[in-house]
Amino acid sequence: MLGLLLAALGALYRFMAENAAAITVFGVVTGSLLLLAYFFSKIGTRKAVAASTPPALPSAPTRAPGPTTSRAGAQDHFGIRQVQTAGRAGASARWIESKESVTVQGIPISGGLFYLGISIAAENQEIDKYVINPKLAARSSSPDVTGTSMPYWPSYADITPAARRAFLDWMSGGRQGVAYGVGHVFLFFYGLEHRQFIDRDLASTPRMVAEVERLLSLYGDSHSFRGYAKTFLDLSRCSAGVPLEVPQPSAERTGSSEIDVAVRLHLGRRLTQSKTILSEDALLWVLALPDVYLRTAAVRCFDEFVALWHVRFRTRFPEGLPVAVKGNIRLTYHAASGLFEVEVHGPHENYPDICQVATSPEPLRQLVQDCTEELDGFSRFVGRRPEVRDSVQAALLLPDELLKDPDFGALRDFGQRLAELMGEHNRASTKMRDMLELAEFDLPENGKVSPPLADQLGQALDRIDVAIEPDRRFGGGAPQLDDQVFVFKAAGGGPVDPERAPYRSMKAQVEVAVLAAASDGEASSEELQRVIAGIKDGKDLSGVERARLIAFAVTIFNSPPKQARVMKRLAERSDAEREAIANAAVAVIGGADSVNPGEVKFLERLHKALGLPKERVYSELHRATPRSDEPVAITQERRETGIPIPKKQETAAPSVPGGVKIDAGRLARTQRETEAVSELLANIFEEEVVPVAITPPPASSSAAMIAFEGLDKPHAELVELIELKGTIPRSEFDQRAREMKLLSDGALERINDWSFDHFEEPLLEDGDDIVMVPHLRGRLAELRETTA
Repeated sequence: MLGLLLAALGALYRFMAENAAAITVFGVVTGSLLLLAYFFSKIGTRKAVAASTPPALPSAPTRAPGPTTSRAGAQDHFGIRQVQTAGRAGASARWIESKESVTVQGIPISGGLFYLGISIAAENQEIDKYVINPKLAARSSSPDVTGTSMPYWPSYADITPAARRAFLDWMSGGRQGVAYGVGHVFLFFYGLEHRQFIDRDLASTPRMVAEVERLLSLYGDSHSFRGYAKTFLDLSRCSAGVPLEVPQPSAERTGSSEIDVAVRLHLGRRLTQSKTILSEDALLWVLALPDVYLRTAAVRCFDEFVALWHVRFRTRFPEGLPVAVKGNIRLTYHAASGLFEVEVHGPHENYPDICQVATSPEPLRQLVQDCTEELDGFSRFVGRRPEVRDSVQAALLLPDELLKDPDFGALRDFGQRLAELMGEHNRASTKMRDMLELAEFDLPENGKVSPPLADQLGQALDRIDVAIEPDRRFGGGAPQLDDQVFVFKAAGGGPVDPERAPYRSMKAQVEVAVLAAASDGEASSEELQRVIAGIKDGKDLSGVERARLIAFAVTIFNSPPKQARVMKRLAERSDAEREAIANAAVAVIGGADSVNPGEVKFLERLHKALGLPKERVYSELHRATPRSDEPVAITQERRETGIPIPKKQETAAPSVPGGVKIDAGRLARTQRETEAVSELLANIFEEEVVPVAITPPPASSSAAMIAFEGLDKPHAELVELIELKGTIPRSEFDQRAREMKLLSDGALERINDWSFDHFEEPLLEDGDDIVMVPHLRGRLAELRETTA
């Protein structure tokens, strides 16, 4: 085999030596033909490109003044190494201005703002990702309008012809077809990024910013595009030295892992002026923190949240919050195409960066949580009944500080309607039904006013400096729809301490005196005057206490309390109180010209309930009965019927803000009822009724930290005690009630009244032991869960 190989090589050598001239000629001819073929192919390519582009080509893209770049790659203003496209065979793309029109694959495109050609050079690489290459096929009978065939980071060079056709159609149609997928939008957007931050074409910045804002209005539903577009707009303006708009607090989240650029610049400018930030800027800062997410209450009630934030911040930081910053702002643009990152220079580099602080924002995070928790009750109410967001009932669930503004809508309108009712004397006698309608409360479907509803009305009146009697919060009952109530002007709603001895004693005297006046079957105005005279003569009573007691007397005079209930509570009074109560009753009955047997029997029952001797009734009556020297009536007066006085025509119902009309007839009737007692009350209500410095007992409120809505804290604690044990001795119940400054019988009655409102039966059984009805213990647990 070796011999044969050597023989073949020798023969080949001899052939080449003998035919060297012929072989040389053949090589020259073949090379010439190949060169001619290459030359003609280059001419064809240039003609194809020329046919697809306008004849006039700028020699180079328009650039802002600055350092020039060379092929070697000198750094530009952004610190990016660029390679000039001139003279390179592959980098043949150019920027199409907004006023130019071109045709690509037979599709006319106007409006420019994109690269056309093969590729562009940047960072020592050729980029064709967002360059429209007119040589690439874009014909399809079914264009991919939605972009389903396009990858997450689309490239014009790599997408399918169907996708290219849809993209060119979208460009031709003015880039506004909402049916097109966001992939087409991003493919166009990539080119704008390159032009703005690599080529740094500041002359085109306004046009590109306007275009991105237009696209954002069309395709802003895409969370991804919205984020990239906003960053583009902010940093484009920063690079051009255009100030950003002052940011406003918002409950919306950007989804960014960094603080918003506009917030950083705004706070940076503020920190150059002062190292202390106030509530407005502190709110912007904390809401921009990536790890702060607002809960439902703050999002649903954002306006109320912002108002409460300012109140609470100024309380905790009256001088503002000092902030120590460790560095200035540095901005970097991260391209949506993923091909480059550049540092953005501008005036912002002189501002302190809130992202680089030595001060912990933890106190602000805690303040956000605290404000949100304060709005939980209001938020739940609004969530269940959004149509009554601006109602008085909803306003009651807001913190007091938010309602101090006299122009607060719902309460302002309620106050104006009530002022129309009370008139110039600032007082009125009316029905509970009318008061609920004026407050725009829903009337109870079962016709019974529950204690919580009565408390809500009282709290609303407190906010507009009006007192109501009877007031359940200060020892009265819950007036029913047709019961008479009396309202009058009093600062803060005229709060009093119902357990203060002088007030408590006088209120018992008023109840007994009214019972005494009604004991003969008919109460007269003279008897009411004697009751009011007793209130005026009462010792150690403030002006607002006298006003409440007189209003209370007026309201119960026509509807006296149940005699058995009043008598039952009298045994717990002190000796001095019992005598004062007995004297008040004797004064009302003995002040008349005559005393009938029914009134005497009442006084006997009263003295027995008070533990006073029966004989005392007669001796006290003897001293109290006046000696009359008036003429004796001989004949009965006869009145002749005359011409009746015509009734005054009623005027049209006046209207007040808030959309509620006051019935003129009802208003006139109410004012007549008020005038009937106005003379009696004229002097007392002219006295000072500024509330004394006594903290009223905690009122029922859905915002209060109590277990059961409708019971104040002491009564709720009694319920929880019995719920825990099931049964307790009556003596222990009485002792716990006294410790809480409650009357044991009154506490038992109030708890059972509350139970009737919620369960339609009493909760506690009275006897030697106080027993909780067994089947209601489970209902209590359910109620606690629903109100938690």
